[in-house]
Amino acid sequence: MLDKFMKGLVDFIYRTGRARKKFERDNPNEIVLAADASKGVITKKDQDIQHGANWVTSQRAVILLTDKKIVCGKWIISLDEISAVQLIKYGSGQVLKIQTNNGIHYQFGMQTNPEWTNQQILPLTLEKGHVKYSLFSIIVKIFIWGYLIYLFFVFYGRFIAS
Repeated sequence: MLDKFMKGLVDFIYRTGRARKKFERDNPNEIVLAADASKGVITKKDQDIQHGANWVTSQRAVILLTDKKIVCGKWIISLDEISAVQLIKYGSGQVLKIQTNNGIHYQFGMQTNPEWTNQQILPLTLEKGHVKYSLFSIIVKIFIWGYLIYLFFVFYGRFIAS
């Protein structure tokens, strides 16, 4: 139930339904098969999915799968250009990994959505996985937890002193 709530919230924030309708109106000759709020990155090689600095500056947009292409913000990937595609599910999310014929690797993180697994046009390899942590994300987490503990003791100390 929490998964559906989170998907609905993220879709509301990204205005996924509105983006889908606008695309369908502007492109009447294409059928939208799946739409999701997404964060996307381009990698130089096939990489495992992991938290890292590249996701901080990722492209945030609605990803659309049509019968001809995948569109996510400024990126347009023709289905003919795709050489491999995986959908990796983890927890309440999923990552769509795409490799193109010219060696570009995309990763799109999104909430779990059955539209991606139910569609028949994109030959997905489905996998279960988990998100790894980069050194950057570990350092950031340690810093944030340390700062929260510090704040707790500062405010707790003031509360006890008064």
